[in-house]
Amino acid sequence: MKNITPKRAITRRAHQFIVFGGAGLAFGIFLVTVAQVLGRLPLAAPGSQAAATLDFISSTFTPIGVIVGLLGAAAVVRGLTFRRDNPLAQVVAERMMPVVDDSYTFVRNVNKLRFYVDGVLVGPPGVLVFRIVERGGKLLMHEGDRWLKPSPDGGWLPAGFDATRDCIADMKAIKAYLAQNGVQTEAIFGVVVLTKPTRIEEKLPKLPSATLETLLERLRAGYMAKPRIDPATAAAIVNHLRN
Repeated sequence: MKNITPKRAITRRAHQFIVFGGAGLAFGIFLVTVAQVLGRLPLAAPGSQAAATLDFISSTFTPIGVIVGLLGAAAVVRGLTFRRDNPLAQVVAERMMPVVDDSYTFVRNVNKLRFYVDGVLVGPPGVLVFRIVERGGKLLMHEGDRWLKPSPDGGWLPAGFDATRDCIADMKAIKAYLAQNGVQTEAIFGVVVLTKPTRIEEKLPKLPSATLETLLERLRAGYMAKPRIDPATAAAIVNHLRN
C-alpha cells in the first residue's frame, strides 16, 4: 500500500492564505489610516460640500477597512495553522501497510479549502473515507449514527463524539469534490476507527466501525469484498486528493 500525504499542496495553499491574507490586512490598515487622516485634518471649510464628501469617505473607509483587515488576519491565521499531517492517520496506515497491497493508496490529511478528511483509502474497491478518533473505553455502543457509553443505571449515555455523522459529511464532501473535478463515482464508503482499546457493540450502524485491532478484518469483510472501479479512475482520484 502506498502511504502519502499532500504536503506540497498543503504548503502551497497555506502560503497563498498567508500572502493574500497579509495583503488584505495591510489594505485594511491603509483604509482605516486614510479615514483617520481625512477625519482629523482640516482639508475643507466646515459646512462645505467638500467637507461633507470627506466626512462620508472617512465614515465609509473605517468600517470597510476594519472588515477587510479582520478577513485578512483570519486568512493569515488559517495559513499558519494548516494541518501538515495527521499522526492518527499515520498510525492507521502503519497497521494496514503490511497487509494491503500496492494497488491501494492511502492519502492522509486531505486538507482542502472547504473540508478536511483524516484519511482516504483508494483502490479497486473504490474510495474509503476514514474518520479516526482517539477514543476508547471498556465498552461503546455504535447505534445508527450515534456513539453511546454505559450509564451508571445500566442504560446508555451519549459518548461525547459524533464520528459517524462526521464521516458521512466527509463522504459527501469527497463525492462533491470529485464530481466538481470530473470524476463521477458511487463507490464511496466510510469507516470510523477508534485508536484506543475498546469493545464496540453495533446496533444497525449507518457505517462500519473498528478499532486498530479489528480494522483489517472489517475491511476484508466489507470494503475489499469486490472491485468496483478501474485503475485509471483510482489514479485520477488519488491525483485530485493529493493536489
